[in-house]
Amino acid sequence: MEDLKVCEITNDKLPDVQKSKLGFHKIPIKKVGVRNIRVPFKLFIKNGKENFSTIATVSSYCDLNEEVKGINMSRIARTLNDILRNNDNKGFKSLEEYAIKLKDAHGADNIFTKAKFKYIYKIMTPASNINSYEPVDVIFESTMFGNKITNYITVEKVGMSLCPCSKEMSLLKNNLNEETLNKLKENLSDKEYEFIMRSGFGAHNQKSIVNIKIEVNNDNLIYIEDLIDIIDSSVSTGTFSVLKREDEKYITEVSYLGGYIDDNKKFIEIKNAGPKFVEDIARDAANQLNNLLAKNKINDYVVVVNNQESIHSDEIVATAILSAGINLIWFIFFFNIIS
Repeated sequence: MEDLKVCEITNDKLPDVQKSKLGFHKIPIKKVGVRNIRVPFKLFIKNGKENFSTIATVSSYCDLNEEVKGINMSRIARTLNDILRNNDNKGFKSLEEYAIKLKDAHGADNIFTKAKFKYIYKIMTPASNINSYEPVDVIFESTMFGNKITNYITVEKVGMSLCPCSKEMSLLKNNLNEETLNKLKENLSDKEYEFIMRSGFGAHNQKSIVNIKIEVNNDNLIYIEDLIDIIDSSVSTGTFSVLKREDEKYITEVSYLGGYIDDNKKFIEIKNAGPKFVEDIARDAANQLNNLLAKNKINDYVVVVNNQESIHSDEIVATAILSAGINLIWFIFFFNIIS
């Protein structure tokens, strides 16, 4: 009852226990708030006339000093709804406005907000040119320490990887005797012989789940599609929701050969495609992100690649993690303890 005597009384005479100054241990809390608030969310599509609308699941937290019993939980949802009601495809700007208002409302030093949603983008299948709608998992995050706001984008997408070791063991050149190889060289053109040297009996492949998290440079605009392109150009080949037989042929050849055979029986090489280990995918993605880093398009990044191995009986996942610096690694371990 001691708590109730010192708590604030609201205009309608209801006690506001969270503002009590007594009856609790005086220990500061780093992160307190709510999670899984579902709200409408809108943002720009790169090079598109349409805007993307979705439902985001939002989590929001602030710090709490040792002199205050609790925060006003309902204020989080109310503030978020007020900001999003006037949202005009602002994306991060909405989260920034929200962070500023919530910081003032709670009198907190630090604010953390995470908005998770499915982003659906349109793509053409590689050979049949059929429209396909592909989903990716996206997270927008904003933190506010003092008066400094930092924004982050995470994109997670599925691709395919073909094992280089498996391919190497299956190559025809490694399974034919020297006499046969010499006869092939004598009777084939240089291009035909080179193609045979690339060919083999097959190789096992994996589903690759690539997760890229970047710290946004607030002075430079970067889109979800930019990170999608990095992922697609880092795996052996992309994956698609819709595939016809000619598309399946394309994906099979590109992942194994690093290119495909066109209708005129000509081999067309695809840059940066072909067999890759999980380490190769992480490095290829990091190389492209390093270019963005050098141009000040982003401030930091972390790449996490998980390959769901196909030839093992257990659920073995090969994982590679690569980062530009220590800031985002620290952020991931500290803030992502709670989604």
